[in-house]
Amino acid sequence: MPRQAFRPSEGRFLLYSLLVHAGLLAILLINLGPMTSVQQAQPPEIIHAITVDEDSLAQVQQEREQREVEQRRAEEAAQRQRQAEEERRQAEQERQRQVEQQRRAREQQEAEERQRQEQAEQRREQEAAQRRAEEEERRQREAAEQRRQEEVERQRAEEERRQAEEEARRQREEEARRQAEAEAQREREAELQRQLEEEAAQQAAERARTRFVDAWGRAVRQAWTRPPGSDSGLTADVRVRVLPDGEVTSVEIVRSSGDAIFDRSVESAIRRASPLPVPDDSAAFRRAGLDNITFRFNPDQ
Repeated sequence: MPRQAFRPSEGRFLLYSLLVHAGLLAILLINLGPMTSVQQAQPPEIIHAITVDEDSLAQVQQEREQREVEQRRAEEAAQRQRQAEEERRQAEQERQRQVEQQRRAREQQEAEERQRQEQAEQRREQEAAQRRAEEEERRQREAAEQRRQEEVERQRAEEERRQAEEEARRQREEEARRQAEAEAQREREAELQRQLEEEAAQQAAERARTRFVDAWGRAVRQAWTRPPGSDSGLTADVRVRVLPDGEVTSVEIVRSSGDAIFDRSVESAIRRASPLPVPDDSAAFRRAGLDNITFRFNPDQ
């Protein structure tokens, strides 16, 4: 069989194939590089490549360029992160520097303020010492003058004391007399006020008693039903015991009308009218004596 002639295009394809496979092998070794320290290297697989088309070569080239772009992006991100960390570190140093500067400024201001206070305190002490010296000199002059007038002052003071004691005694007696008169007047006024209040309370209780007894009569008349055959003009005196809330606890005929049926109808009407109207104040209820009261029931009134 005759040997085929070698064509240049076949050599070019073979070269491209070898380059592609060499590139793939290099990438594989790079990716597997960190694992060589913990894993035993495997013998590379022998790839027999004869030809590769231009599309495969372009794809490999595109993948390599993509990896280079991603690597550049990763490096740029790392660079930005390092730059940001460096800026944060510088900002923290600047903040600490400013804090230290402010602290030193405060310490200097406090030291200057302490110095001003010390100077002011020294001036005050000097002024106080000068005033004490002047005061001592003045007291000495006054003491000399006072010793010269002591006898005259003592005699005059003695006379004034005697007169003051006499005046105080007279004023105490006058004050005691006024107080006794005022106390007697207060007692008279208090007694008069008590009597007036008692009379007013009694009158109010009487008015309340009359008003509520009349109201009871109206309430009982509204609740009362005339018995059949009952004569007109009958009346009965009834004793009623009532609680402060108006509830009737007992009813007793103390003066009969002469008609037993009429009397029973009155008792029934009072119980139906319970609770009876009473004052809102329980004290007023007791003052009016409404807890145990006798009133006359007259249905024709």
